[in-house]
Amino acid sequence: MKIKRRKNRHRVFILAGSFVAALLTATVSAQMPPSPVNDKNFPSALAPVVEAEYAFARHSIAHGMKDAFIRFAAPDGIIIRRAPVNAIELWTKTNPAPTGQLSWYPIFADVSRAGDLGYTTGPWEFRDKPADKDASGNGHFITLWRKQSDGTWKYEFDMGVSHAAPASRETALAYPASARGAGNKDKGAANISAALASLRHAERELAHESGTNGWARALLAYADDTVRLYRQDSFPFIGLEATRRALDGKTEVTAWRVAKANVASSGDLGYAYGAYESKAKATDEKATEAGNYMRIWKRQGGKWRVVLEVATPVPPPPKQ
Repeated sequence: MKIKRRKNRHRVFILAGSFVAALLTATVSAQMPPSPVNDKNFPSALAPVVEAEYAFARHSIAHGMKDAFIRFAAPDGIIIRRAPVNAIELWTKTNPAPTGQLSWYPIFADVSRAGDLGYTTGPWEFRDKPADKDASGNGHFITLWRKQSDGTWKYEFDMGVSHAAPASRETALAYPASARGAGNKDKGAANISAALASLRHAERELAHESGTNGWARALLAYADDTVRLYRQDSFPFIGLEATRRALDGKTEVTAWRVAKANVASSGDLGYAYGAYESKAKATDEKATEAGNYMRIWKRQGGKWRVVLEVATPVPPPPKQ
């Protein structure tokens, strides 16, 4: 979740414990729909991924952003500031903790066949004060989740975009049909080294196409029919046709530099993140935009396809 820094405002309330609990319950209910994981037909392997996101969001409302982003981060969990940084290290050093209330919930999720890597995405809202009727910031988040050795789920990567307030509220959570077959251990084993190598190869091929014929053509060549595209100041573009329309007329060439890539143990879901730099022409010396990106890939029928891409420009340095 991308958050603009705001001045901290401190106010102390002394409330009876039962009233606090009731207030928090009402606040959570008002700002996020109920989790669907207990629905009769909800995919069992996807349930812990979605519930982890809901627990993360509830904790943020109840205990604040800092505590939530530390508690739910994997030891090597990454968030984006001006560059990728370790989430726990950054949030531990963030003092005083930011005020205001960040709330969110997932509207799309998927999980690997092995049931060990998944991702969630959905809308977020920021309020300067929890009681504020209207949000002062809106956007969409993307969170990658990894099952830890103790069976808990922690986020491995978290990123987002900001955009205008939506005209209507999204509530229903969607997922691909493949999620229903996930978690079957007979389908889970894969050569992880080979799978990671093939994903990195796909990233290199996309990057080569992007640097030669432009980012738009490259993404469309590797995008899945269900691709989700996230850009700063825009609502998500969902599906190949919406993505094609969003990219119409865009001719800039983009260089992508992978910082890290990872895959599920089943070798069917993976991601890469790093930095990008766009130019009007490959021969130009000056970049038109530079920033950070993350790309989620899904392998079906032996081929890796992009199911989600998010890229955000690096903001100007803060004024001294």
